[in-house]
Amino acid sequence: MNYIGIDIGSTCAKTVVLNEKKEFIQEFVQPTGWSSVDTAEEILQKLKLAGINLSNESSHCVATGYGRISVPYADKTVTEDHLSCTWCRTFISAS
Repeated sequence: MNYIGIDIGSTCAKTVVLNEKKEFIQEFVQPTGWSSVDTAEEILQKLKLAGINLSNESSHCVATGYGRISVPYADKTVTEDHLSCTWCRTFISAS
């Protein structure tokens, strides 16, 4: 099981992936550019290249930030009132 957190802000996007052992297995930061939709697609492609499959039950994804609504593959979106990795504790403790 992988746990993916994506924070798409107005100037940059941050992505982190944790495994079941709560170890960081992937993380990257990139400029958001003009389109948060394009940024979300770029993130999806980077995750796929890293071998992280979002199309099955082996991953859970949460998006936050200004561009959170631009991440159609996210299982959940949260507002900036929450910390980006709060979801990790929720999903990991539920597993």
